[in-house]
Amino acid sequence: MDRKHRILFAVPALFGHLHPSLAIARHLLAQGHAVGYCSGSGAKKIVGSYGINDFYPRDVYQTAMDKMAQAKGIYENWYTVARQCSTRVIHQIFVELIDAFEAFQPDVVYVDSIDFFAAAVADKYNLPFAHGSATTLFYFEKDIPPLGTGWDINKLWLNRFRFIPYVMGTVPFMLKIYFNQLKAMKSIDVNWKTTNLSGISPYLFMLFSTDKFEYPRKLFIPSMFYVGPSILEPDEKQLLDFPWEKLDDAKPLIYIATGTVFPEIYFEFYKKIMKALSELLFPIQVQVVMAIGRGQSVEALGNIPKNFIVVNYAPQVKLMEKASVVVTHGGVNSVNEALSFGKPMLVVYLGRDLIEMAQRVVHNGAGIRLDPRKATVRSIRKKIIQLLKNPKYTRSAEGVMHSFNKCGGEKTAAALIERLAETKRPILRKKESPITLENMNDLAQFLDD
Repeated sequence: MDRKHRILFAVPALFGHLHPSLAIARHLLAQGHAVGYCSGSGAKKIVGSYGINDFYPRDVYQTAMDKMAQAKGIYENWYTVARQCSTRVIHQIFVELIDAFEAFQPDVVYVDSIDFFAAAVADKYNLPFAHGSATTLFYFEKDIPPLGTGWDINKLWLNRFRFIPYVMGTVPFMLKIYFNQLKAMKSIDVNWKTTNLSGISPYLFMLFSTDKFEYPRKLFIPSMFYVGPSILEPDEKQLLDFPWEKLDDAKPLIYIATGTVFPEIYFEFYKKIMKALSELLFPIQVQVVMAIGRGQSVEALGNIPKNFIVVNYAPQVKLMEKASVVVTHGGVNSVNEALSFGKPMLVVYLGRDLIEMAQRVVHNGAGIRLDPRKATVRSIRKKIIQLLKNPKYTRSAEGVMHSFNKCGGEKTAAALIERLAETKRPILRKKESPITLENMNDLAQFLDD
């Protein structure tokens, strides 16, 4: 496609959402398209570092997302979102979005799947929009555990029984947000209507995974595709800052990183895992790299075992490539990156989408899950030894890796967005086509034109 387009990304400034979108945006920029970002002000620096200068702040929306990110459970999460998303706040969110749309004048919009409001504004301007997501957020299916529960999919009848209180506990909050959004829309334009309030675009809905890693779903709308993980490579400066000379390639490497949410809980977990994996107590000679986050103090951890390298930030993708085991909080980026290299995981989750990814890892046999609040030095040591010594975890992780590697990920997503910008028509699968899009060269026979 020779024509160049203007593509606006509406994404919250949360790394699990920002990084996959930036990987796609880089490919679109490389093809000569104009890319703009509508996100929280905290994302401006990182977006600019990838050559994207058209930035439109969304700080009202970001405040709501930041508070949501601190909720540990699914009910607490929905309660927080409903409290934050009053009619007045949603009105201000719409004003921020409308300003961005008017200033950038996009041909097509990429909307993060938790951003109901950007989809409504795209409808207002009659613009096609693509949704991007790690999991199918609001795509309910009776035999699939709903978002944020972490239920074992094999416990079918128990899950069906538990689904009733789940719905009773969450739907009131969803309805509150829904009606507040309608009121906010009318307060801006009495004639404004939207056909999409679900987080699933009828034009294009891309899941950054494969059907190998996802639960075995049966129901799919035609605009839905698995495209593989969208992974943002680190910049060269991050690679240079890490003390590579301290790594001992003769020892198995355990890489630990738990993101930026719930810092107090994970700080206590760091202390436990240092004791568990200390060279004096751990029965296997290992090297450990632990990234504790920019807001934490390395010195506050006290005496650090000799086999540990503790830093505030590490070039995660490159270290995962070398690792034998990855310890992660269950963030989408971390899980997808680890599985892209076939690495088994200990997932120390804390609710919401983190428990969702943790259970998918367990369901696929690629790792073990553990609540960091209940973790002990003994339980951590036992589970790490299990992951190191039992090859079934590595074999299962490598099985997911092969499915990931067949897909183009961010490249496929960028090509689909280009197609949507060019045609302005929904991108739909043929009835019998597979749900995972592996090769863009097969697109013509894959899609229903």
